[in-house]
Amino acid sequence: MAATSYVLGIDGGATRTVALLGTTADILGRGESGSSNYHNIGTVAAGNAIKKAVANAKKQAGSPKAKVEIAVVALAALDSTHGIQIARRFVRDANVAQRSFVIHDSVSALYAATKGSQGIVVNCGTGCFAAGVNGAGEYARVGGWGYLIDDKGSAFEIGMKAITMGFRMADGRTPRSHLTRMLKTRLAVKRFDEILDGIYSNQIGVEEIAALAPHVSRAAGQDKVCREILREVGASLAELACTTARRLKMTESSFPLFTMGGGFKSGRYFIEPFMSKVRDECSHVRILTLEDEPAAGSYLIATKLAHGEKTLSRSDRWLRKVVN
Repeated sequence: MAATSYVLGIDGGATRTVALLGTTADILGRGESGSSNYHNIGTVAAGNAIKKAVANAKKQAGSPKAKVEIAVVALAALDSTHGIQIARRFVRDANVAQRSFVIHDSVSALYAATKGSQGIVVNCGTGCFAAGVNGAGEYARVGGWGYLIDDKGSAFEIGMKAITMGFRMADGRTPRSHLTRMLKTRLAVKRFDEILDGIYSNQIGVEEIAALAPHVSRAAGQDKVCREILREVGASLAELACTTARRLKMTESSFPLFTMGGGFKSGRYFIEPFMSKVRDECSHVRILTLEDEPAAGSYLIATKLAHGEKTLSRSDRWLRKVVN
């Protein structure tokens, strides 16, 4: 591959899509657009979001007509073989590169964090997951099965637990607190039971429920129920990290664990139980904050593939199993 050929690294989620355009040596442009989660907006809109992010990256790079040889597209909610097949089709139809590869967004985040070395990344956004790779180049992912199945440890779970406790308070099963007032304000309802109408009519959806998490965090200083919610969810997220470490036989090893996502801004009532549970099982862990955005992981993988899969190092060979 010529040194002047272009590659793309793309990360698409429920909120935004980020594209990084560059050569195998340097990132030259960055572009953003809206959601590319096809579960929420459909495949046509998801493909259009990818195209728009790429166009914006090319514009910033000053190369609006640049021909891209390889694109690595990381997408959220690719949790089944059928889902991957659907994503392959709309990514191919978006036609942003001569060859496009689709990966789960945990892979891009992990590679952005570890650059191919041993480590674990834990995400707490609208949804959640943990993913890791060990020194033998073995990869594992835990969690991230969606809000209907199991997103325990996510911002959505924080918001949903808050709503559940609000209805328990309305029943008299739990002592009342300021939580119900906060929920009515943030969900813009006059009567608490209007929240039911909003949820079952899809006017209050996953994103709106997840957006309650920072408000639960702010209320926690004065509200015991909110503190308990954050402790439970922090411990659930730690379970994902610990399970990943066990599957990769890393619990006795020294390794970095990178945290990412807005949920990690939920304050000490969330962070402390998370860190305590992780350190109890993985005593040599180093807990760090992911500095690079996940799209950088897609870009780095694209540069690797540009030189051919056969050139992957031993520690990178796990990519062959997760790049579609």
